[in-house]
Amino acid sequence: MEIISFKYKKVADFSYELFRIAELPLHFSKFSNRIYSNYQKLFLLVYKQFRKFTYEELLTDIADNLTLREYLGLNILPDYTTLIKFAKKLPKLVLEKLLDAFKQFILPPKKVAIDATGMSLDNASPHYCKRIGRPFKKRPFLKASFIVDIEQYIVLLSKTRKKARHDTIDAKPLIKKLAQNYEPELFYADRGYDDEKIFKLVFEKLHAYPMILQKRLDVPKHRRHGTYRKKTFAVFDYGEYLQRNKIETFNSMFKKRFSAKIKSKTTKMQKFEMITRIIAYNIDRLIRTGKYVILTIIKITRISY
Repeated sequence: MEIISFKYKKVADFSYELFRIAELPLHFSKFSNRIYSNYQKLFLLVYKQFRKFTYEELLTDIADNLTLREYLGLNILPDYTTLIKFAKKLPKLVLEKLLDAFKQFILPPKKVAIDATGMSLDNASPHYCKRIGRPFKKRPFLKASFIVDIEQYIVLLSKTRKKARHDTIDAKPLIKKLAQNYEPELFYADRGYDDEKIFKLVFEKLHAYPMILQKRLDVPKHRRHGTYRKKTFAVFDYGEYLQRNKIETFNSMFKKRFSAKIKSKTTKMQKFEMITRIIAYNIDRLIRTGKYVILTIIKITRISY
């Protein structure tokens, strides 16, 4: 229990530093009762993803973990409805700022990859669905598109949507936003992202080289469409492109560590749960790769000022 408490103290330190970098206020309203700060409530929601708890299981665990409660300054435990209401009213912009704040903890990414994966929204047993005659092959899912640093396995950006859409629709705004914060050298993607507009964005906005596998490799260069697609076709390094497989490794790591199912019922709460899960995953990666030292240095520097 002591080892577990020590680990989640590290999680709390990283979370609070992220909240500070993202300039999250202690309270959203001057009329707040100020019993719990935004930091405390948001940390509990991130901690919930770490432990794969329901809201009731979360509060039961925190009630028994006196060491962590003291560390967080939680003299009184909130009701689970307090956390649900907080999650519902939390602006999406705040969550995006929290994801952007990881830039302070990682090295500048050189190799990034994009891919999309589905998160299950249905907990029904496939065997039971088949037995009662309910269609089970097409299950409801939340589609999540990730841009990942494939050397550090850190999520840089993400976008979620409820309905199935082509991968390129979400890729374009993600690439534009990536260009505002990072300067990678190589951008990896599979055939699903073979679009002249994607190639143009990577070259002109991101100033990176697109390692994107094109469709119909048997078609010669002079019969292909698009200036940028032609530019990369003749010199495409398939051996280097295989580095893209690392994002499939990330998908496996993410789902095994934090589950492939979303428990929330409404669309807004499903997307909120997904983003807090990504924040929890990134913090977990920073701790596992020994980046806790960086947080200690930041703390010392801040105190010295």
